[in-house]
Amino acid sequence: MPSREEASIQRAETLLSQAQLAQDSSLKRSIERANQALKISKEIDDISTTAQAHFLLGKLTRQARQNKSSRHHFLTASAIFERLSDTENYILSYAGYINALVKDKQLNQADEAISILVPLAFQYGEDFPIASTLIAKGDYHFALSQHSIAVVQYLMAIEYLTAPESDIKNRKARTLVRIAEAYKRLENREETAEYYEKALAIYTDLNEIKSMARTFNTLAEAQRYLGNLVLALDYALQSLALHGQIDDAEGRAKALMGAGIIYRHIGRYEQSLKHVHQAHKYYKKVNNATGIAKTSNQIGHIYFRLQQFDQARSFYMLSISLPEEKVEPKTLATALRESAIIDWNKGNYASATLLAKKADDIYRDSNDKAKQSKTQRILANIKRDENNVSSALNYYRESLALATEIESDVYQIKTLIPLAAMLIDTNMEEAVRLLKSALTLARENGHKAYTLESYRYLRLAEKTKGNLAVSLQYAEQEIALSKVIQEDINNNELALEKAKLHSLRLEIELETLREKNKLDKLELARKNNEIEIAQQATTISELELTKNRYASVALALLLAVCLILILLIYRRFIVSKQRNQELGYLATRDPLTNCFNRRVLFDLMKRDFARNPQSEDYCVIMIDIDYFKSINDSYGHTVGDSVLRGVANTLQSCVRQNDVVARFGGEEFCIVLPDTSSHQAMRIAENMRETIQVCRFDDIAITCSLGVTSIRFNATTPSELIDQADLALFKSKSLGRNQVTLWSDALARVQD
Repeated sequence: MPSREEASIQRAETLLSQAQLAQDSSLKRSIERANQALKISKEIDDISTTAQAHFLLGKLTRQARQNKSSRHHFLTASAIFERLSDTENYILSYAGYINALVKDKQLNQADEAISILVPLAFQYGEDFPIASTLIAKGDYHFALSQHSIAVVQYLMAIEYLTAPESDIKNRKARTLVRIAEAYKRLENREETAEYYEKALAIYTDLNEIKSMARTFNTLAEAQRYLGNLVLALDYALQSLALHGQIDDAEGRAKALMGAGIIYRHIGRYEQSLKHVHQAHKYYKKVNNATGIAKTSNQIGHIYFRLQQFDQARSFYMLSISLPEEKVEPKTLATALRESAIIDWNKGNYASATLLAKKADDIYRDSNDKAKQSKTQRILANIKRDENNVSSALNYYRESLALATEIESDVYQIKTLIPLAAMLIDTNMEEAVRLLKSALTLARENGHKAYTLESYRYLRLAEKTKGNLAVSLQYAEQEIALSKVIQEDINNNELALEKAKLHSLRLEIELETLREKNKLDKLELARKNNEIEIAQQATTISELELTKNRYASVALALLLAVCLILILLIYRRFIVSKQRNQELGYLATRDPLTNCFNRRVLFDLMKRDFARNPQSEDYCVIMIDIDYFKSINDSYGHTVGDSVLRGVANTLQSCVRQNDVVARFGGEEFCIVLPDTSSHQAMRIAENMRETIQVCRFDDIAITCSLGVTSIRFNATTPSELIDQADLALFKSKSLGRNQVTLWSDALARVQD
């Protein structure tokens, strides 16, 4: 019979084995078992098992993204292994410690640790410890954005990961993924796809379903960047099919968004919205602000493609209204930039300028010169359309300088052409020089559309100069290239149609596969349980009938004919109903501003209060135009009405689709923000105040005062909530107007 100490050692070793086995199915349970093993080994002073427990906990807590704990466990394990003269495990645990330092951005300490570990690993001479050390060094350079150096380290590590064991193969696959990620940041799309494919081959060989599913998704993205949309969609759908077999909600959400983006690129917008909306719902369910913002932006992109610009802007505004600290800066900047483009196209130049400048500030802070070049070009376009020539030229020149600095030929071309176009009337010599530079870059990079645009402006410039022969040459080149471009357009349209047809075929094949899986499961169940044969045979027959798609199509056509007859019969009824809806719409609106009227505002709020909105999720903003009476007195009521309409349009452009904008009376407006915290409401209100401040209405500059309140301040009726917002508005006025104030108990006490 084993002694008590031997039994404890066996118990600790069993717990460690259970922890290792459980790490894929339940990370929490795995960490609990490893901690139990650590506690037992410490009680009996078994330092070898203690070291193993710390080492495993280092890996498990790293997987759980608990970097501080991971760093502690790896460092403790390495110290014990060093005392035990276990060089291999010392190297492996110290490499894990370096990895934790890199994840915590403690790069100076990581550099010092690497300088200690690398010579020791090569002196020890065993393959896996050397590979682990090189991978840690690669991660260090990756964190420093030295991606080319990181690739070299990872490739060296691959040479030492040749053993046939599954854990070595798995480590090799993960290293191949890191190489692909490094090439992705280097914008080397071909190498990115190649190394993702190599990693996928290993995961497939190991039957690692979760890793296969995620790699299929990243590979789909890589092929999309390469323009291989059919192959990209194939990979994306395979990723989704695999995610249907496992519990990986986050990975599935990413795969849904990836598939949605590809569907958008091939023009299947309904499918695109369907997939991205599903991802959006998941991120809202888990309250992941980063995911909400990214999917909101993607939905905005889809609506932009559909030219439903108000819908697109409402989703971009959703990203903008999220807590800034929870949204990735580049995601927020994208929402600001795209909203600016929409406002510019609608002629809302003041709002477009404000949004573009905010995006530019983010890009400047992150030193993203490519995106800076883009926002400077957007600002130039806005100023050009405002006829502010000097500002437009300055922005174009800044955009060109940034594009030249980062050696982006495309961004240089995009700026050179509009800059030259502006200079044709004032500085013909510089304009022609810029256009020739654009033409050279466009030809070198095979950008036919920009080559054509360069020809067009050069033709006009030479004609203006009186060089008719040269102008005619450019005209001939323009005509010849136009024919080539039209052929390319036709070919691209054909390729897109083929991609659409291929996507439909893939969907049908996946549906057929699902039906086959159902049939296979039923067949297996029939063999295992003879009693249920009749019932299962009936179900199988029903599933077989679903394959008869021709019958379904015929039935659909028959139903369509019936629907047409019904529509003809009830046409007059529908026309009457539409008229009634129009009258109902007019009854809910303020005729001057097209905002909801006060009666509808209270009806909507009463309905919302009846549903018991949760605290932190329902806000009201009261807005008053400062010194509006003086506008009526000085310019007349016609101008005053124009100002009211302009302010109403601006307020409606600053809110989301489900928000309510109502004219409360006179120059006062009320805005209801469902599902909005007080922090978000203050950001929306401040955006309104800034936008109105820089706008001009009938060439009149105005400002507004705003009061904000939230249902978390214990209002029990719509009237109480509006009264709170009104008190906050009064406070803004008393502080000098053109301010935003959030209601507090202190305001109520002052009023009393």
